[in-house]
Amino acid sequence: MLTNKIKIFPENCRGDKILSIYWFAIIIIVTGGVFAMVYVYYGTPYDVRDIESTLLTNHVADCVSYAGKINTNLISKGEISKDNQTFLDTDCNLIFSSEEWKDSQYYSEVSFYKITDSNNAVLDIRKGNNNWRSYCTIQKDSLQDRLVKCNQKSFYSVDDLGNQYIIKILSIVRKSEKNVKV
Repeated sequence: MLTNKIKIFPENCRGDKILSIYWFAIIIIVTGGVFAMVYVYYGTPYDVRDIESTLLTNHVADCVSYAGKINTNLISKGEISKDNQTFLDTDCNLIFSSEEWKDSQYYSEVSFYKITDSNNAVLDIRKGNNNWRSYCTIQKDSLQDRLVKCNQKSFYSVDDLGNQYIIKILSIVRKSEKNVKV
């Protein structure tokens, strides 16, 4: 009867204890690797100011001139609108203030030039903190990470009478406390 007895425990199980130690070591190594990758990825803030200034420039460009035609709230029938300083607020739906800072962290400037005279602007629209404008020239000379991020764009457009204009847009984003590691 002893020969037909079912064995509950297999006889050669000595290697199982060593194998479980290796599995424990592998789990520790994988966990440490995941922790290290997360720490490296989230350890420093990602600087999105350059992307943000590009998006601001593109939004203003689409608002000022869509499909090659200047917005009629700015220039209509060859005449420049008188109430154009609130254009970026009302027509473009841009908010330049922020709850986190006292000073505005954004600046945008749109200049319209006749195609025949590219030195004298016929229309200037400015909104935001214009103190950041002087930092753009410093940024051109040397790349300073803690300064503002500037983005310039210029393009041609026509009004409803077919008059041609050069439109230059300057957009600036500061927010260096939030995006730049000191």
